[in-house]
This record gives sequence, structure tokens and C-alpha cells, in this order.
Amino acid sequence: MRIELRNRVDAYMAQIRTADTSEIPEIKSTFFEWYNSVSDEDRAEMEPFWDEVKKEAWEVIAEIKELMKELITLKEEELAEARKLIDATN
Repeated sequence: MRIELRNRVDAYMAQIRTADTSEIPEIKSTFFEWYNSVSDEDRAEMEPFWDEVKKEAWEVIAEIKELMKELITLKEEELAEARKLIDATN
């Protein structure tokens, strides 16, 4: 990817990662105005970058799902222990 495209995309990603939630719509809007103004050739150059971003996002999502499953299992185990204690005291 050409350096000017890479710099623009990197700057966008850095802004998104550090932005307050309320700032994200404006950052996205500004970026996509620029993105829609570039040529199809430039967009094609950026495609591998976006593919990598998507891949990383799916990996993070999968990791979060696994962590959620672990938390649910732990919570269920805690509830089972609490029920045993309640039953033992009754």
C-alpha cells in the first residue's frame, strides 16, 4: 500500500482506538468521506489491510466468547455451591 494511503488508514485506526465513544461517529464520517473519494485502484490497495483488520476483529470476538463461557461456567459453579450451603443449613 502506498505510504500516503497507509498513513491515512493508520491515523484513522489510531483515532478510533483512542476516541471517546461520542467521537467515533464523526471520525468514521470524516474517514469514509475520504475513503469514498479515493479511486477504485487505491481501495484495492487497501483491501489486504482491511482483510487483516477483519481477521483480528474476529479473533478478538472469538476470544471474548471463550472468556464469556468461562465466566458463565464459574458463575454456575458458584450458584451450585451457594445452593448446597443453603440446603445444608435448612
